[in-house]
Amino acid sequence: MTNYFYDGKTREFLRSAPAQPDPGTGDPLPALLAVHIAPPETEGKQAAVWNGEAWDIVEDHRQHVNEQGVKEGGTPYWLPSEGDDYRSPERYMDDLGPLPAGAVTTRPEKPTPTLDEAKEAAVARIDKETSEAILAGFEYEMGPGTGSAESLHFSYDSFDQQNFADSANVALLSLNASPQAEGLPTSVTWNAYRNHTPEGGGELVRLTLDPQGFLALYTGGALAHKAAKMEEGGRRKAAVAAAETVADVESI
Repeated sequence: MTNYFYDGKTREFLRSAPAQPDPGTGDPLPALLAVHIAPPETEGKQAAVWNGEAWDIVEDHRQHVNEQGVKEGGTPYWLPSEGDDYRSPERYMDDLGPLPAGAVTTRPEKPTPTLDEAKEAAVARIDKETSEAILAGFEYEMGPGTGSAESLHFSYDSFDQQNFADSANVALLSLNASPQAEGLPTSVTWNAYRNHTPEGGGELVRLTLDPQGFLALYTGGALAHKAAKMEEGGRRKAAVAAAETVADVESI
């Protein structure tokens, strides 16, 4: 005889083990939460459940915990009737049984936006990308004191933008021989980076610039960089405004 054990809560089949015989009669001893009737064979996403008299085959869409204690498997599903859309995380069953009425097992598709919605989203995306491009800094060719000019990278985040503007005011005061220029520094030390990459940064280069040199960097480098990125963003937004289809908008 064999004992077929089932879960005390879900009553699903767990495991089998030889039944212990009664020493006197040889009959199998009863076991807690076990029967001597073998469960039927089940396929994927099914479980055998004891109903008190026989085994039923029940759908099983739950996730199960593996040997590492991580949930895996199961049937992901969504309920559009309850507001699930393409952004919603997948759901999983906690109990045995079929999926809820109205469940779908393929993530809902992203709805096609109207032309106005696509344009609004594109403008927001372009503004974000323009801002990121400005803040990423710029390349400017100048002599770092090595005897030859080279292309160096300059930071242009919000902090450095303010530093550029403040230092440009000081440089202008110095050049104009303004009374306010008395006591102001006649040069500025500025950081640049050689062989710069967004991922790894670059080699720090310390520059000492007189007022003329700094203003050339400010106007020809920083301001020109910002203006170019703004002009590019403006062109893209004009193209969005002129677009006649969603596909055209999304390609800009």
